[in-house]
Amino acid sequence: MTEKKKKYLKIGMIVLLAGIAVFLCVRYAVPFCQLLATENGRELICHRVEEYGIFAPLVFILLIMLQIVVAFIPGGPLEVIAGMLFGGVEGLLYTSAGVLLGTLLVYTLVRKFGRPIVDFFVSEKNMKHFRLLEDEDKLEFWVFLLFLIPGIPKDLLTYVVPLTALEGKKFLLISLLARFPSLAASVLVGDSLSDGRYHICVAICIVSAIAIFIGFRVRNHITKNHLTKEKKEA
Repeated sequence: MTEKKKKYLKIGMIVLLAGIAVFLCVRYAVPFCQLLATENGRELICHRVEEYGIFAPLVFILLIMLQIVVAFIPGGPLEVIAGMLFGGVEGLLYTSAGVLLGTLLVYTLVRKFGRPIVDFFVSEKNMKHFRLLEDEDKLEFWVFLLFLIPGIPKDLLTYVVPLTALEGKKFLLISLLARFPSLAASVLVGDSLSDGRYHICVAICIVSAIAIFIGFRVRNHITKNHLTKEKKEA
């Protein structure tokens, strides 16, 4: 196959994937987001997942994968639902599995089709927030830190990192380890809500709010220092 035909084939695949993504967003993702936004909607999701019986964990893992791939779907409500449905340990296990598989799928797609896939989900404005990843000497450190800091759009970051030189295995391990505290906190909230341990929910929410505030301050400080360094080197 000539290079020209390969180029046309790649463009065709990107257009096809974009079309499928648009269809899934309109048909499933948007209504799904609307359900996640309300208490009754989340209860409906719980009920629907429970209806699958022994296959409920698999269905939930697929939902988490969908949330990772369709980056604008909020992950927090689903993580809370995991705790409500499966408890702390199993909920965290299924959530982590979904995050891992979804991240792997995104990594594979971006490595295969490149920037056009990323541009579909990540605007040029948002890309500027991830310029730290251009520092290849500290790439693994920055990836871990950005996934760890609360308030950073993790699912957008999942699309950006595969554009860097970071290997797939390292990316999966680093991102999952960095996201683990946030995942565990959300799942524990759901588990506590289902058992009526509201004091634990309140405590987690307070700690999370403090962590998000600190996270934003740290992110702004790092970004400001990085931009200052770039200007000095220019």
